[in-house]
Amino acid sequence: MRRILVAAALAAAACGSKPTIMATPEIKATASQAQLGMSSASTNTQASIGLQSIGSSVGDAVNSGSVSTVDLSTGLPDPDQIAAAAMAPGAGGVQQALRLSGSSNAATIPTGCLRRIGGTPTLVAAGTPGSQGCDAAVTTYLLVYYDTGDTVKVTWSDNTTSFDLKLEVIAGPWTGTNLHYTGSITGAGTASVSVSGAMQFSRSGSIVHVDADFNITYTVSVSQGTNSTTVAINVNGTATDHIGLVRANEHWSLSIQDSTNGTTQTDVVQWNGGVGVDLLKQDGVTTDHSVAFNLNVNVTSTTTGTSGSATWSAGGDVEYDGAVAGNIVSRDNQLYVDWTDKTEDTFDPSALLGPAGV
Repeated sequence: MRRILVAAALAAAACGSKPTIMATPEIKATASQAQLGMSSASTNTQASIGLQSIGSSVGDAVNSGSVSTVDLSTGLPDPDQIAAAAMAPGAGGVQQALRLSGSSNAATIPTGCLRRIGGTPTLVAAGTPGSQGCDAAVTTYLLVYYDTGDTVKVTWSDNTTSFDLKLEVIAGPWTGTNLHYTGSITGAGTASVSVSGAMQFSRSGSIVHVDADFNITYTVSVSQGTNSTTVAINVNGTATDHIGLVRANEHWSLSIQDSTNGTTQTDVVQWNGGVGVDLLKQDGVTTDHSVAFNLNVNVTSTTTGTSGSATWSAGGDVEYDGAVAGNIVSRDNQLYVDWTDKTEDTFDPSALLGPAGV
């Protein structure tokens, strides 16, 4: 009998089966807290991708002599708005690619002050006197003054295949944000980017507040067909939320494709992978419990005129301290967690899927 049990255990291990645990009220409450942490980590990560696009676009515009095209009117939007723009296919997706000037100028860093003068965004050289002047110290970075009051330091250099970007916000709701990006082209239409540093956001009257740091690598691939655009993003690394006291270990991919046949718009969103969420104790370092969300979701939505529909399929599980406490299922175009105690809760993946999947 003992040999039979040992053989069964080895067979289960070889098949990659996971241990299970009974989902107690405490476990489910912890999983709910972890899901909030997963959602905030996902939004923050997507926002960091959007900030890279903004910073790279400004740096490239100065390098290429087209500063008049920089939009200084909107400033830096809220994190969820930047995240939505970063994940959107079409023009927004193309903006995620590396903003390379196309020249071999890796040692060239655009410097000076970019501000609106006479209604037009204008680059002012460091040391220029007067009310529209630029401090003489601005010789190693670009200082961008937005109409909204946001002020951003951008340090940008690039060549035909790679870039180095530092983005630091010194005025406005994003003050304290200091991110360093390094990226390179890894294939046709594909870029790999690593980002580290802090993201901070606090706007008076807003319920959205961010105090997070990153150590993440992501790849962005953009492809366009005659009537379609596909954006694929792969994320690996760690994002820590110091407000929610959670550390998210992200290993996921997101593919968004939009297409049209002239009368019908079709969006296909696929999310695959996992997010492990460590719930931290008050010291902000020690792990209290860990919850992992392993998920495969496919959403297809169609829109014709003013009418639309969407279909869902999904699978996955929820782990608590390494043991499965529930399974994620799709039914009637809604996602649920079927807990091991035979109860059920709805599961909202909207923060993971981005605007096209909502």
